[in-house]
Amino acid sequence: MSDIVQAISDWLWGPPLLIAFLGTGLYLAARLRAVQVTEFMSALRALTTKETAAEGDISPFAALMTAVGGIVGNGNIAGVATAITAGGPGALFWMWISGVVGMGTMFAESVLGVRYRVKGADGLFVGGPMYYLRDRLGWPKVAAFFAVGLAAKTLFATTTVQANSIASVVASEVGLAPWITCALVALVTAGAVVGGVRSIGRVSEILAPLMGILYLGGAAIAIAATWEAFPGALALVFEHAFTPMAATGGFVGAGVREAFRFGVARGVYSNEAGTGSVPIAHASARTSDPVRQGKLAMLGVFLDTLVVSSATGLVLLTSGVWTSGLDSTALMARAFSQGLGPAGAVVVLIAAILFGVSTLITWALYGEQCAVYLWGPRARRIYRVFYCMAIVGGAAGEARAIWAWGDFFNGVMAIPNLVALVFLAGDLSEMLRGQRAKGRS
Repeated sequence: MSDIVQAISDWLWGPPLLIAFLGTGLYLAARLRAVQVTEFMSALRALTTKETAAEGDISPFAALMTAVGGIVGNGNIAGVATAITAGGPGALFWMWISGVVGMGTMFAESVLGVRYRVKGADGLFVGGPMYYLRDRLGWPKVAAFFAVGLAAKTLFATTTVQANSIASVVASEVGLAPWITCALVALVTAGAVVGGVRSIGRVSEILAPLMGILYLGGAAIAIAATWEAFPGALALVFEHAFTPMAATGGFVGAGVREAFRFGVARGVYSNEAGTGSVPIAHASARTSDPVRQGKLAMLGVFLDTLVVSSATGLVLLTSGVWTSGLDSTALMARAFSQGLGPAGAVVVLIAAILFGVSTLITWALYGEQCAVYLWGPRARRIYRVFYCMAIVGGAAGEARAIWAWGDFFNGVMAIPNLVALVFLAGDLSEMLRGQRAKGRS
């Protein structure tokens, strides 16, 4: 089954989805006048804007941190490592391109997520692609397809990808059996999600900044310690984004197609732009301005891909161990150790745990909101139980096979969302023009 899924994922993330993601992003950039560039400073100002009387369940900043907690995960460690070991250094360049383009896509889907959110029977706000697919476009069957796809990805891919990445580095650095690690992670996640969106928001406001400071600080020191290799590493990124790289050491070689495919796929998997998951978090924000919240959502992609993933890739390339034949978080532990000594493995160990747990906590919210859409508020608690049980499944399976499942579900659920964004580009342009005319930040 894994071989079949790998083959399907390879086909999906060839021309079909790469054209769909980049094409949609470029189309939106044209319709929205490069919102990721022209409104970037406005997005930074929106961080300090408060609306005390607006409706919602959590603050706009808490919604952003919840989203960041969901996208800054082990995709930024294991995913970047896998992209470079499979696609070569050039994959990092295409990851950057996907991040810049994805900022506009994230703005668009998050604006729509807030604009078409609804208040559920339990008094909590719910939103996301399923609601603008159903209520704005009138496509209830497509909306249900999206909700099923996202719920499936959450249960069968997100849980196992994050748990497997945590278990991998814990096993290599501490020697703890993977099933024990996954069981402990499941218990911690259960404790965080039992209180629902408000509990998740409070945890994310603390956890997301903490893990970012820890990881980026360690990466900066590791790069500084191997600074003499930095210019050569950066040259590899740009050179092999457009030219093949021959086999060397444990690296089997890669062409431009592989660099492009793995760079964009891992970039999208990491920042989630276009897949429709993040608007679910932003739909819970206390705000009366969908455009302002969309600007905040852009910052999540910037932090994820252009900051955190860049740090991972540059540490790996400057360390020189990317050709060692290792993979996933175990490879990054070796890379950080080149600059930090024994402390490097500890940084990756702690970061992998924090990144993974934060992602699992946020994705529990995404999955349960899909369950609520499909079966009503009573499905929340049942879904949480199955979700935490699925985390233990990360103890089984090989890293690349698990990531193939993640790519597969990402592609399946992204298709209806990308189509919706193209159809609703006119609405988005009108809303953005309206805010600009009012001179609002």
